[in-house]
Amino acid sequence: MEDKIKFTGFTKANNPQLGLALVFDISGFTNFFNKPDLQYYITDYINHIVECIEINIWGGEAYWIPEPSKKISPLPIKPKMRKFLGDGMLYVWENDEKDTISNDDFKIKLLNRLWNLQLYFGNINNRLFEIIPIGDLPLTVKFGIAKGTIYKLTEKDGTHDFIGPCINLASRLVKYCKEINFIASARLDISSNKITENGYFRIIAK
Repeated sequence: MEDKIKFTGFTKANNPQLGLALVFDISGFTNFFNKPDLQYYITDYINHIVECIEINIWGGEAYWIPEPSKKISPLPIKPKMRKFLGDGMLYVWENDEKDTISNDDFKIKLLNRLWNLQLYFGNINNRLFEIIPIGDLPLTVKFGIAKGTIYKLTEKDGTHDFIGPCINLASRLVKYCKEINFIASARLDISSNKITENGYFRIIAK
């Protein structure tokens, strides 16, 4: 096996720009990971969950939705970075020339799709029972979403990474309240009409 080369350092940080960060976390993944012989099934499980999340971004058949039309169209912009976090994933979007990240319809569409995935997660587990012989799968996924400043870092080997307050905030929100499991920062800056129209509400953390 070839060893990973030593970190060569970053060459530059791009100017700050507007970005959006999404973090999802598989609830109870640590206990699930301790199941005997899970090494034979863990890749199938992770791959299936990530595929379901990414159908909401890249489009596809959202089989878990109990509606006649399950086909989901791709979002107008796609994440520039995807990073596995051990029990979930981080996605980072950069804004584009159309200022899509500031568009309420884009943000609401993303939220609604993720909310439906969480709401009908039991249907995903039912599908997983067909391929994974374990009775007590994790019951849900948690989401944290935030918008704000991001910086693109370029490594000497040409690869990219991102840092920024919204990434940190999304990571904290996904862990903030296990009873809620779905928290988007008010910095998403969605109009009050859109929030009410789609059944969301604002809260102030104490």
